[in-house]
Amino acid sequence: MSRLLNFGMFYVGWFACVAGAGRGRLWLGPTVVAVLLMGHLFFARDRVREATLALAVGLFGFAVDTLQASAGLYAFTGTSVLPWLCPPWMVALWMLFATTLNSSMAWLTGRHGLAAALGAVCGPLSYAAGARLGAIELHPNALVSLAGIASVWGLAMPALLVIRQALCQRSAGVPAPQPVRAV
Repeated sequence: MSRLLNFGMFYVGWFACVAGAGRGRLWLGPTVVAVLLMGHLFFARDRVREATLALAVGLFGFAVDTLQASAGLYAFTGTSVLPWLCPPWMVALWMLFATTLNSSMAWLTGRHGLAAALGAVCGPLSYAAGARLGAIELHPNALVSLAGIASVWGLAMPALLVIRQALCQRSAGVPAPQPVRAV
């Protein structure tokens, strides 16, 4: 699958998850993501590795977002009695994000510092956009939320690359994409 198509699919899924949650359609995103994940797996060279990566990143994301929400950085709107518990639409979003690690974001392989910087900048931007669309409510002092999210995503992006690399090394068959070397 082309990296551009992978990138576009991620953002279609992101919008379905976040806008769906913001409008009270909590299962819209997971439904769209399920279709996108099936398409990704259909074209994947190593379906088992990609499915395992999606599940691992989904569990990782569930833990990360549950911890951030329980710390009061934000609350998920329109959820059940537990607004700090990571909802299915967010887990689906994490699983879809996993599809980018071997495709449109494979260029980050071996670049943990750059991954940390991108996570620290892009993570808070994504959550701020989610708040604007009504999917989450940030801490009353939004700077507290965004600084906390930046810290977490600054650590999460390199951690996701490590998880991806570990799963790729265990997988028989197709090797993990190698880092791009500057000439």
